[in-house]
Amino acid sequence: MKKLVSLFLAAAMVLTLLAGCGSGGEAPASEAPESNAEASGSAEAPSGEDTSSDEEVTLTFLHHMGEQGKQDGLVKLVEAFHEKYPNINVEVEFLSRDDFINQYKQRVSADNAPDLINYRPFETPELIEAGLIEPLDASLFPEGIDQNCIKSLSIDGVIYGVPLDVGGYGFYYNKNQLEAVGVDPESLNTRSGVLDACEKLMAAGYTPLASGYAEQWPENIIIEGLTYTGILPENPTLFTDLMSGEKSFSDYPEFLEIVDYGQKLVGTYSIVDNKAASQQASDQYAQFGRGDAAMMMQGTWAVSDIRIAQEAAGNTDEFGFTIYPWSDDANSNYMPANADDSFMISKDSKHKEESLLFAEFCMTEEAGKIWTNASGCISALSGVMPDDADPLMEYFTATLADHAYFFEMNPGLAGQYYQDFDKVYIEGRVAGITPEEVIENWQSAYDNIRATGG
Repeated sequence: MKKLVSLFLAAAMVLTLLAGCGSGGEAPASEAPESNAEASGSAEAPSGEDTSSDEEVTLTFLHHMGEQGKQDGLVKLVEAFHEKYPNINVEVEFLSRDDFINQYKQRVSADNAPDLINYRPFETPELIEAGLIEPLDASLFPEGIDQNCIKSLSIDGVIYGVPLDVGGYGFYYNKNQLEAVGVDPESLNTRSGVLDACEKLMAAGYTPLASGYAEQWPENIIIEGLTYTGILPENPTLFTDLMSGEKSFSDYPEFLEIVDYGQKLVGTYSIVDNKAASQQASDQYAQFGRGDAAMMMQGTWAVSDIRIAQEAAGNTDEFGFTIYPWSDDANSNYMPANADDSFMISKDSKHKEESLLFAEFCMTEEAGKIWTNASGCISALSGVMPDDADPLMEYFTATLADHAYFFEMNPGLAGQYYQDFDKVYIEGRVAGITPEEVIENWQSAYDNIRATGG
């Protein structure tokens, strides 16, 4: 999710390296089927022995991970993999998330498909339907892995993704600044509590929310997160019904509240001046880490970059993390959770056996330890924790255990429907139109996609 390239990656763009999920607590259960361990045509896990030949092979791993900790983790993963399989190199290439899927499709059409791509089935059902992704056998995954992760990476019971970590998104908050204005962090578990905190912070001269909305994806998770936990739990076929035309946006009155709330968070409490309007996600992490904003709506993946900014600024404030509430009923609010950083294997990979070896390696405790130590994220492998866990990890794991909803166990939006869902919402916020008008524009966009075939 996250697209800011480090100077190292930006300079190289392609690095040829010598080596290249928590449970959902009491959230509503999805009706997703059990993963099929013997899915027809699925690629089986290697035997665990080094069955590859001595011929040198280079895999291509296409990703959109912008956080420095994740980039470091990816480098260390492929280095460790190369040490185990000296004849297999991994070429790591960054692509902006905004154009990732289009670029991937072009490469497939040119018979140049990357072997591994950093995306999830929920986000790209059209790739699954087109037969571009290799199905995986359940034997690839260790017994200890959380089944919510596996279900989140499956479509119709067939597994397509390999999870590196599990996480979600919610509100980071600065304990010191909230205390200064008399806000109890426990009050942030409702929509009114969040808005009241924002008003108190602004009145006291604080910036309520860090801004990164010159980039699209940080605002995507504003509207998506509210939809995933506010409407989807009670309407698991929400997106397929909207795409098919069986349902209209107006059939879900919750959208009015969700759009209004999202517009306030970004337009009123985050983009408070021209500087804030020009900030990207990396600036958002840094703004919060320095103590220049009291709260930040972001994912568990942001912790390593937050700490880098905090240390650089000499900021000694304490931080916390809580859910992203969509309503005033605390019992109906959850953290949108998923198997976050994951990858899939291209069906047209010319090195499928070696790609499966890489996937198998990533499911080992060794790889899990490497990833969580570097990225600061929660390993998808149960019981694997970083050597020096960040204090925020306790908040993350507690929220995942008690207040998480794994939304990707439900069918997602495909292709242009997915793009227009975010685009229309953001255009509406920028234009200053009403929630009613946003809903009308959503409906018009979806009607047009059906009428024109995309």
